[in-house]
Amino acid sequence: MGQSITIVSRIASKSLAMTLLILCFHFHLQSQKLTEVKSFGDNPGNLKMYMYTPEGLSAENKTPLVVVLHGCLQSAAIAAKQTGWNKLADAYGFRVIYPEQSIWNNPTRCFCWYNQNDIEKGKGEALSVKQMIDEVKRTNPVDTTQIFITGLSAGAAMSVALMADYPATFNAGAVFAGGPYKTATNLWTALLSFYGWRIKSPDKWGDLVREQNPNYTGAYPRMIIYQGNADVVVNKRNGSQLMKQWTNLHHVTTTASETFKRFAKVKAVEKNIYRDSSGKAAVIYYRVKHLGHALLVDPGKCYNQGGKRMAFSADKNYFSTYWTAVDFGLIGLPEIQGKKIVTNNEKQITYSVIPSNSNAKFLWSFPKDCKVIGNNNRSSITVNWGDKAGNIDAAEYITDKCKITYPTLLVKVK
Repeated sequence: MGQSITIVSRIASKSLAMTLLILCFHFHLQSQKLTEVKSFGDNPGNLKMYMYTPEGLSAENKTPLVVVLHGCLQSAAIAAKQTGWNKLADAYGFRVIYPEQSIWNNPTRCFCWYNQNDIEKGKGEALSVKQMIDEVKRTNPVDTTQIFITGLSAGAAMSVALMADYPATFNAGAVFAGGPYKTATNLWTALLSFYGWRIKSPDKWGDLVREQNPNYTGAYPRMIIYQGNADVVVNKRNGSQLMKQWTNLHHVTTTASETFKRFAKVKAVEKNIYRDSSGKAAVIYYRVKHLGHALLVDPGKCYNQGGKRMAFSADKNYFSTYWTAVDFGLIGLPEIQGKKIVTNNEKQITYSVIPSNSNAKFLWSFPKDCKVIGNNNRSSITVNWGDKAGNIDAAEYITDKCKITYPTLLVKVK
């Protein structure tokens, strides 16, 4: 969303050098083995379609599908390398679509998230992406209950548009530095959106989506939001406004059901979960401290590391694509088993995980006023609780350098 501020004042001044730089990156990254699909409907948005299919993927069993939309000044190949989705597709068996913007549509390669003719149902670029999905469904065995979408910046805002226009298509989406559906419908309101000056009530935000689906009675896709609090391109208020829109669509309060201040033991990442009446995490909102306009990556060789340090990415030892796949349900992690509600100073409480390796070592963390009874390097620990609520975390060390980080368990004191 954010880099497209250049549309307002700088389109005419974009240099040929920038275009050539993008093209050089594009050809350099073809090692990602993306396949261009040239025919996918009438393509009213004039986009390109690239696809990644892991070697050996079943031609008969239905598999999930992930759609990844790049940010401004990027391409499909850059998005593939930066996000690391192909690595996870190889490991967990799903297909990935990478739509690509044309410089003829937008010289800075931003998806046109601010243009009504590109974001409304049945129109423009959003319809082109929908046609890509339909083409993959037509030619491959796709599990239609597991279609997901994600994007960065302008790609994030267009992802929201896809979920708003075609809610029955998607199980969930993840938005990195985006904003609510129809936060902008022209260049002036786009500029206001960058600075976080487009503020509405949850009902009014929700109505903008419902207007696209007047006869729709099904559930809306789950929404996962990442927003850096130091983003000077897309103001952090956009994340809160998007949360308001999507909690309204799910009939959920704007007060988080659970908050994890140091999610996965990463100090900068705060995870807020908004659960519906059935207990499902309808909206997840990650607020990230000291993060500018960037995707969180964690380059490395471990299975749960990935992504690349590039323009618009930041290494915070947190592979956001991996955790997005966990939130989507593409990767299953055992939960920490144990009491979520304890009494003040309760004794002898046991927490455990099911180890993936019987020889692995464990490292547990817990609130400062809790006391571990015995060893804390096993798959099960016993603690005497204190008088404050807090988080339980567990890490299973597969090797000295690689570990499984289990989802944080929030324990409340009654």
